[in-house]
Parts: sequence; structure tokens; C-alpha cells
Amino acid sequence: MKKKKGQEEIVGFVLIVVILAIAIVIFLGIKLRNPEPSQKESEILYQFIESSMEQTTECVVRQNSRALNELIKECHSFDNNCMNGKSSCDVAKDTIKEITDSAWNVGPEYPYKGYEILAEYSTNSSGSEEILFVSSGNCANNYIGNSYFIPQFPGNIIVRAKICY
Repeated sequence: MKKKKGQEEIVGFVLIVVILAIAIVIFLGIKLRNPEPSQKESEILYQFIESSMEQTTECVVRQNSRALNELIKECHSFDNNCMNGKSSCDVAKDTIKEITDSAWNVGPEYPYKGYEILAEYSTNSSGSEEILFVSSGNCANNYIGNSYFIPQFPGNIIVRAKICY
């Protein structure tokens, strides 16, 4: 009788191991079928936004060329006119579009189908206020994204970028 009880325990143990192995294989199959965007791509997008904000623009005010992050700040607080007659908001939008179009090829024939870049002002006490929005192509469900913060007392300007694939 004792031999039978030991065999039953071994069969039960083997059944549990087999069920666990099947569950792991199913879980891995689902995870590998729907890969999430890699952290490396998101970090590259952050570095792109960060370096874009330091880009010198065609906007000259009082003999000084403005960087893109300065134009976005000016666009939020007071829309300055550059020496060429364009507003700081228009120059900021044009510069973002130009930089992004040259860095990311988007369209149906490319791996990236579109992009969206949104700059908004946000404080802890109030909601957010859109400053500018630039997009191109088709942004569906699949994308990588990242954000960049520009201090603007008493809150922050948040530049959010999405590259869609």
C-alpha cells in the first residue's frame, strides 16, 4: 500500500509541473506576440527633444538669436515678434516641424507613420494650457513617447513627443 501512495504523489507532482510549464509557454507566447516599445527608443526620443530645445532659431530679438525653449517660453507668456516680423509662436512651430521632419522620416512607406509634439503649460493647482501643437502623418495606437520639462514659474512647460509606428 505504501508504494501506491508514493506513486500517486509523484504523479500529482508531475501534473503540477506540466500545468505550470504549459502556463509559462502560453504567457511567453502572448508577450512575444505583442512587444512593448523599447526603453532605448524612448530614451533616444528624450535626447532628441532635449537637444531640439537648445536649437538656435531664426528668431532674432535685440540682436540675439533665440533658442527653441526660449521661444516656447515667450509663446506662453507674451507672444514676441522677431525682427523678421514673425511671431515667436510661429517660429517655434516652424522650427519644431523642420527639426522633426529632418530627424524622423514619417509616412506609410517608412517604419514611423507619424508624430505629435505638444507643448503645454501646467501648474500643480490648475490644469494645463496648450501652447503649441505640431503633428504630421498618422498617429494610431502604437507609439513611443517621452516628455521634457522647461521651468516656467510658477509651473512647468511640458513638451510631449510621440513617434507613431
